[in-house]
Amino acid sequence: MPDDISVLYDLRYREGLVKHWTLDLAMPKAKADKPRPAIVVIHGGGWLEGDKSSFSTPKNRPPGNIIDFARLGFVAVTINYRLSKEAPFPAALHDCKCAVRWVRANAAKYQVDPNLIGAWGNSAGGHLALMLGMIDKQAGLEGDGTYQDQSSLVQSVVSDSGPIDLLYQHQHHQIPTAIEPFLGGPPEGLRIADYKRASPINHISRQTPPLMLIYGGADTQVGVETADHFVTELSRAGLKDVSYHRLGTVDHCPHSLIRVPWLVPAVNEFFVRTLRRHP
Repeated sequence: MPDDISVLYDLRYREGLVKHWTLDLAMPKAKADKPRPAIVVIHGGGWLEGDKSSFSTPKNRPPGNIIDFARLGFVAVTINYRLSKEAPFPAALHDCKCAVRWVRANAAKYQVDPNLIGAWGNSAGGHLALMLGMIDKQAGLEGDGTYQDQSSLVQSVVSDSGPIDLLYQHQHHQIPTAIEPFLGGPPEGLRIADYKRASPINHISRQTPPLMLIYGGADTQVGVETADHFVTELSRAGLKDVSYHRLGTVDHCPHSLIRVPWLVPAVNEFFVRTLRRHP
């Protein structure tokens, strides 16, 4: 562990019996002269598996981990959330939103600027990160978690291969074995509305925050055409701060699997630009 970083493990962002309502937090040891921006890290795994520990262990840590974000001057948390075998959509999103609200409710304790919170996620985590940036309370997807007086919106998002249009992906036979458990079954009857509600492509607005989108042209799980369409629709909505890294011959998760090393500083620079206040 770097000498200048503190890491706190298994903090509960919501009380209860659910083991997934925990997070790890990394922050610089030095006292801040002003509140620091924060980054919420969301693991992937097809909404079926995965764990926050992948992004908080000191050794062999992948890009997007909380220790390296803390070394850049952020307060960073990596969260667990209910997986689809425990509860289908919108449980995972409810948990992610609750975790963001926890960060804001505890901003003074951890020296966080509550107005400057970003989200990073890979694969399924990228999908949830996008949803955190695009869905406000009016969507009715906050859940029954704590700190309802706090906002769950984030001000900056990096998605490393996050699914964007779940109905399209199911129709084109892209990871149906992950999408169906997440949505509680195939897109039939009333469930079609949930497929649409769970898709970032359907939540574009003028309030969408700065986005960095990282997608591989050879991705066998999340078709790059969905990212192409997403970027087109973001442009049509008049959104200016969209960084799109379309990597023609690269497979799934170019950033977190270090398929393209220069993405590591690119992601760091994006968060520094979009989350740090300038004097």
